[in-house]
Amino acid sequence: MAASNVKIKGLAKSFGDTAVLEDLDLEVRAGEFMCLLGPSGCGKSTLLRILAGFDRQSAGSTCVDGRDILGMPPKHRDIAMVFQSFALYPHMTVRENLAAPLIMRTLSFWQRQPLLGALSADGRRQRRRIESELVRVAASLRIEGLLDRKPAQLSGGQRQRVAIGRAIIRQPRLFLMDEPLSSLDAALRAEMRGELVELQRRLGITTIYVTHDQTEAMTMADRVVVMMAGRAIQIGTPMQVFHDPQHISVAKFLGTPAINIFPGRVTEGGRLSFGGHEFAVPMPAAPPQSVDIGVRPEDLRVGSRAETSLHWRGRIERIEQIGHEMLVHLTVEGDARTSAVARLTGDELAQFSSPADGRVFLGFKPADAKVFDSAGARIRQLQTDRRFALVENAPATGVVG
Repeated sequence: MAASNVKIKGLAKSFGDTAVLEDLDLEVRAGEFMCLLGPSGCGKSTLLRILAGFDRQSAGSTCVDGRDILGMPPKHRDIAMVFQSFALYPHMTVRENLAAPLIMRTLSFWQRQPLLGALSADGRRQRRRIESELVRVAASLRIEGLLDRKPAQLSGGQRQRVAIGRAIIRQPRLFLMDEPLSSLDAALRAEMRGELVELQRRLGITTIYVTHDQTEAMTMADRVVVMMAGRAIQIGTPMQVFHDPQHISVAKFLGTPAINIFPGRVTEGGRLSFGGHEFAVPMPAAPPQSVDIGVRPEDLRVGSRAETSLHWRGRIERIEQIGHEMLVHLTVEGDARTSAVARLTGDELAQFSSPADGRVFLGFKPADAKVFDSAGARIRQLQTDRRFALVENAPATGVVG
């Protein structure tokens, strides 16, 4: 089946005075698995509904394979959608649910009638073809033993497979999924994530997948669109948006636990200052300004004594033991008391012991810091140097390189 490319330009959607999508530009490549990731209310599902033809955009263009689909009836768009609710016909068997899209597409009104359809040679031929396709799709989803059951007799995962099968049996050019795994338990979600990715790779159908679950986006997508308040804040591979966020809202949204944010400043000399210490990391030429310094929990180091990179004092508030890792929740002592979380794994976890008074030293490598200006935009360092050294001609304490 052919895969489609999608180009969205200047898309906007408003309900009255409420803007849901604003000036959205997006291109989805043929055969790509793209995730729309963001909090509830950011416009993800509205975008899918516009693509499917359920809603009409207020402005902009939406092209599939170079053809603007604005005004095109949903049945002519060759787009299939899987909803958050399974949306199966409860009075039909799995076989009938799967066959329904092809019956409505290929059989005439008279051929769909039980008695008249049986008299039509063409109708009988079409029904044999539908049955053959139905069996093929059921086998690919491992539900061939469930064809005579009704939805009420199925588990959540089985119903989800039927919903997906009903969409792919049409052999669409574009596949839309609106949080299809949100109603499943954690173990089943993990299993279905792998199955969906494998199925999409095998079929090669261009897929746009909506989720607010960052784990789904990071493990399934070729590219991720991080959406906030109706806008695409950043588009990139899962690793790009995680390790190289362009805005503080992206950095805060991705990662569990969330990124640590420390208040700091860019000094007159173009260095970074936090908690009475300066980092010898050259920043772009700019007036001194207040900034936010983001450090991932896995990049925050904790020790019971001061070391080259551990210059700040903190107090342990609580510790979470999670088998292969430890989450240390701290209060950082400095210009302002700030909460932080450190993730310890491997050798760091093996060597760590909590002092009786709970007081520890902590720090991070300057190269691991992500700096954001007062508007939330990323300020990029002029160089990345993971070594630590005192700034030349600077006091021996309070400066980190």
